[in-house]
Amino acid sequence: MNNKIYPLKNQTESKGFDIAACKEILNANGNEYTDEEIRSIRDYLQQLAEIQCRHFKQWQAEQFDNVIQINRNTHETEESIPLYQGEYRRTG
Repeated sequence: MNNKIYPLKNQTESKGFDIAACKEILNANGNEYTDEEIRSIRDYLQQLAEIQCRHFKQWQAEQFDNVIQINRNTHETEESIPLYQGEYRRTG
């Protein structure tokens, strides 16, 4: 399968792809899609992308809720005792 990656040229989130850009991408391999078919494909892919983004944001929120804080103790404000090198570069 010979797929190409087409760069997104200055597309904003609120604005979808224009029909000319979609037609160029979809008709690249000699296909002949009508403008109505291209609009349907574009709208369907935008809906899939929106669903995927919502799912990812929900997954991120669930992952953040599942994080367990390791250091919950606030009374541990004392400095720790540093380790000194021994005679043979050991700390014992």
